[in-house]
Amino acid sequence: MPVRRGALAVAVLTCTALTSSCRLAVDEEGAGSPGGGGVLNIVQSADVAPNTFLSQNNPNFAVIRTVFNTLTEYDHTTLKPKPQLATGWKMSADHTSVTLRLRDDVTFHSGRAFSADDVIFTIKAMRRDDVTSQFKHVAKAITTMKADDDHTVTLHMAKPVSNLFNLFEVMPIVDKATFDDLLAGKKFIGTGPFKVAKYTPGAGLELKKNDHYWKSGRPYLDGVNINVQSQSQSMKSSLRSGQSQLALDLAPLDTVSLKGDPNFKVVASDAADAAYYIGSNVTTPPLDKPEFRQAIAWAIDRDRILEQVLAGIGQTSSLPWSPSSPAFDRRKAHTYHRDIDKAGKLIARAGAKGASVNIAFNSGLPTNQSIAEIVQFDLRKAGLKAKLMPLQAADFFGKLAGGGLPGLFVNVHGFGQLNPSTLVKGAFPFNADKNASNFDSDEYRALAERLWTTPPGPKADAAHTAMNDFLLDQQFVGDLVVSSHTFTISTKLKGLTYNMYDYLDLDDAYLTK
Repeated sequence: MPVRRGALAVAVLTCTALTSSCRLAVDEEGAGSPGGGGVLNIVQSADVAPNTFLSQNNPNFAVIRTVFNTLTEYDHTTLKPKPQLATGWKMSADHTSVTLRLRDDVTFHSGRAFSADDVIFTIKAMRRDDVTSQFKHVAKAITTMKADDDHTVTLHMAKPVSNLFNLFEVMPIVDKATFDDLLAGKKFIGTGPFKVAKYTPGAGLELKKNDHYWKSGRPYLDGVNINVQSQSQSMKSSLRSGQSQLALDLAPLDTVSLKGDPNFKVVASDAADAAYYIGSNVTTPPLDKPEFRQAIAWAIDRDRILEQVLAGIGQTSSLPWSPSSPAFDRRKAHTYHRDIDKAGKLIARAGAKGASVNIAFNSGLPTNQSIAEIVQFDLRKAGLKAKLMPLQAADFFGKLAGGGLPGLFVNVHGFGQLNPSTLVKGAFPFNADKNASNFDSDEYRALAERLWTTPPGPKADAAHTAMNDFLLDQQFVGDLVVSSHTFTISTKLKGLTYNMYDYLDLDDAYLTK
């Protein structure tokens, strides 16, 4: 039975080995030319979170690559790293050290020259206890760092680290002189194409063109305004009225009404890193039994979630990986599909007929609420007493971080698109050392370590297979649909690109009349 893909028509992407990011095919239609300046208005549902800039956090997508730069960026077609602040690199034969050559023509917005010391500082900053990041495990695996000269840095690891270039893609190089002010949201000093002129917490940011950007002739835009509108309908209205030219992550059903409008394009990121899942607190009976968790996986109608909630954007899946991941297995991705009879037999085997289960979700996210309602319906059909538990965002995420959600919980995760070790070593739903499900397994930790320290090749392929089999069996996280972040744009916006972590790249963006 094939993996079900959604049918919503979205903009086609053009990805080539000549660029590290994807460009919308609509840009090739010849309506205008760059260089006209103008200000791009972006609308998003949540404010930026400066204290999370060294982690991947959705509200920061519009800022990280516009105000800062990363060391490398993956090519979307080859998935090979391409130069950014690093111009080249040499990995040791045993994969335990890498020497990076850095650009010598880059300055921070303050005027200070970028150097190897800034790379070392940023990695050390990621290790700090007061800094959140899904990549701490990588930063801590780097045992020594040496600036060989101002524009060369060598990193040593005690063992091979398979997701080192994931770190280089996600980590903005920060200014050591103002980093604590960045965490507090007081100063935003980067090397990127735009400077932060004003930040109003809760309302958004005003960005101005960096006239000293290291890419000659870029950016084309004079500035960027990032505005916060908490409701998806308000975001859509801002687009339709012309107040905004780009909306980040409109609610999927709100994109449907724009589908046939020639003035807009709905772009589903090819990174496919928005995976909706049902998690289980395994310390809450009967969720402590794998067969009961498997029963839940068999009970849920993934096709209905994909079509009715996510507007067909994505594909149903029992595994967390997007098609770009080396761990992706098309056959195993559809292991679970709705089968109420199988679900009932497994519930009976677990001795849990008629059991009560809570389904927690963030009440501020309509998409998650709609998924939770479908899960409730399906579990009731399987004979369980399923009760919805809506929680305010702060309460939900507090309980999620502390492993305190009492039963099942609906949420969305990323990190399934590149090296799989990033998911199982860093993403909180799956982190083998500590996760939201309180799932504690020596076997799982050993599998995660094996994924992390095995270079590409047949041994890595075998590790992927072993991990997939384990996740499908244990089901402490039950993936439902691997979807995508979306960029809904006015067709006046050209040249929009993004990296494999969905950070907007506006170097080549411009507006037409």
